[in-house]
Amino acid sequence: MKLHSWRARRLIPGGTSPWRCLERAWDISAASARLAWLRGIDAPEELAWRLDPSWERTCDPYLLAGMSEAVARIRRAVEAQESICIYGDYDVDGVTATALLFRVLERLGARVSHFIPNRFSDGYGLHMDCIRDLAASHTLMISVDCGVRSVEEVAASRELGLEWVVTDHHALGPGLPEACAVIHPALGDHPNRHLAGVGVAFKLAQSLLDAVPVPRGSDAAFLDGLLKLVALGTLADMVPLAGENALLVKRGLKALAGANGPGLTRLLKLARIEGEPGAQQIVFGVAPRLNAVGRMGGAEDAVQLLLTRSAREADALAERVERLNLERRTVQRRLLGSLPPHDGSAFDLVMAPEAHKGVIGIVAGQRMRENGVPTAVCTVQDRVAHGSLRAPEGYDLSALLELARPFLRSGGGHKSAAGMSFDLARLPFVREAMLRGAAQQAREMIPPALALDGRSVDLVPSAPDLRMLEPFGQGFPEPVVGIEGSFGGAMQQFGEGHRKFRFEGQDLEMVWFNGEEAAADFRAGDFLRLAASPQDHPRWGRSWNVKAALAPAPEAPR
Repeated sequence: MKLHSWRARRLIPGGTSPWRCLERAWDISAASARLAWLRGIDAPEELAWRLDPSWERTCDPYLLAGMSEAVARIRRAVEAQESICIYGDYDVDGVTATALLFRVLERLGARVSHFIPNRFSDGYGLHMDCIRDLAASHTLMISVDCGVRSVEEVAASRELGLEWVVTDHHALGPGLPEACAVIHPALGDHPNRHLAGVGVAFKLAQSLLDAVPVPRGSDAAFLDGLLKLVALGTLADMVPLAGENALLVKRGLKALAGANGPGLTRLLKLARIEGEPGAQQIVFGVAPRLNAVGRMGGAEDAVQLLLTRSAREADALAERVERLNLERRTVQRRLLGSLPPHDGSAFDLVMAPEAHKGVIGIVAGQRMRENGVPTAVCTVQDRVAHGSLRAPEGYDLSALLELARPFLRSGGGHKSAAGMSFDLARLPFVREAMLRGAAQQAREMIPPALALDGRSVDLVPSAPDLRMLEPFGQGFPEPVVGIEGSFGGAMQQFGEGHRKFRFEGQDLEMVWFNGEEAAADFRAGDFLRLAASPQDHPRWGRSWNVKAALAPAPEAPR
């Protein structure tokens, strides 16, 4: 069993409680205020995004460059009844952005359809073969969650009589496509630079509906319904949950606790979510199911599941989603078990020539969490390597890709998740560039270690208090505390490789998902130090989700 190093999330000056101002300003518990302070919240107004998520706080979408031009062109298309196509992406961010913008254009009376490229036959982004097919029946294309680097494809589209509005949030290239408008959070003066693709689509929706700054009448309920999709896509894409992103996701999670369409209702039921979902329930329960459709085939069914108004169709689509998700788990587990162990290098690049392209990103994430370094898992087709990359907090994959750019066919993404392709003959050069870059980034940051909020479960707020601080995720991590005790010897198996157990003399139920291998070393009476997060259920109460086994340390966070 691997023992993980750890550190206090934030050092507390001796004899002080610097979170008191948060506690008094918002009338919240000391435990809640402490938890927020440990996540870098020093001023009371910084908590307003979570504790007072009113529409008035949202940022003006017209601060995004290109917004006025995009709205004008789309409105002309709606009025003239031009045929509009939304060109999306096959991950959850792209699927939810596609469904969101479809609903908005439908509400405006547009002639609108949607298209999602196939991960295997088309790949990510804009592709001329797909565009040529779509040009036969459309005049205006709107990209969501893709397109900002597709300069050549947009230029070639003009010869086919197509115009583009590009909305994206991925890393910018050296130039922008010559579209009617390009909307990207890094362009213009918009304060929220970390919008997900679905967040950018939502900003366009606000503008198209004249719901700026505050929606009125029926538009208010409609936009809160759209925020359900924003919450799903934003959480799945692991963008920072700070500022406006926290507000949008917070409102979306609250909206999901109300009446939902048949597709969302089935998804929440499959994930066994009752009441208002927490962010981590979406990340681990709903997002993988939606993602499975695009990972194992075409993602059009995922969009249709979100859009359908038919309970019968939702049942059929949800059944297919669950079947594909189970298939994805099996393929993923086999691939993970077949890979060689990490060699200890600063960048873990693993070649798996026969790997299923749809699961390499998930497996890269699992290896990254276990080994604590940036990781790429690559499959090979026709002597071209296709890789998915994941990185722990503190690293920047975009910067690493730029170092390897001379040796890549393509590459792009975010700081924590990205993709790349390269000729197999270039592997040594790609590996060396990534190794050097990751080693340099590691030297410039705090050594990777699991951050703890303390070593007592009493430091974690109650379930209602934790819900007030939602959403937890990237940039505002869920609580993690150290729990120690003697293993009682009894262990319950459930699901695929999951375990439940208790420490001697403690009532805390410990749940270790995918902990079969680690827990195999447990013996009755063993003294264990574990990092765990609270897992609350409206009927079953609180259990503790084990994250890792901890190495001894001279000092523990209090």
